[in-house]
Amino acid sequence: MILTIAALAAAPVMAQTAPPAPPAAGATAPKVKMMRVHRGPMFGNVSAEGRAILRESMKSDPEGRAAVKAARDRINDLVAADRLDTAALKRAMEDERRLVDAQHAKRQASLLAAIQKLSPADRKAFAEDARKSRDEVEARVIRWREGMPHHPKDAGEPK
Repeated sequence: MILTIAALAAAPVMAQTAPPAPPAAGATAPKVKMMRVHRGPMFGNVSAEGRAILRESMKSDPEGRAAVKAARDRINDLVAADRLDTAALKRAMEDERRLVDAQHAKRQASLLAAIQKLSPADRKAFAEDARKSRDEVEARVIRWREGMPHHPKDAGEPK
């Protein structure tokens, strides 16, 4: 009887497939793709016309992004060097901050121009959507810091 129970308990374990072999030495791990959580269209409470205005203001700046990436790569190169050159690292960090600050100012100027084109109702909806998005991001950061799931559905919480 004991052998029968042990065999029945072990059957699911024995039926499992072996785990995949570890990657070969020097192989790179697959990249994890970050997913943005969408609960509908961005600025979903803003009218379709308002969303088009906002979308236009948020157009990509590939040159600015490339410059910031290059500055961050330079920082990483300096950090990874055998000999740490603190003065060069400080300069590289200051350069990166200037680029990021300029990019931020450019985005704010573009957003200001777009907001001026919105109707009062769309401005209010934009502000409410922005608050809600900010609150959701802050909640995810708090859960991450506490080691909790990133999304309420992952924890079985109601939305």
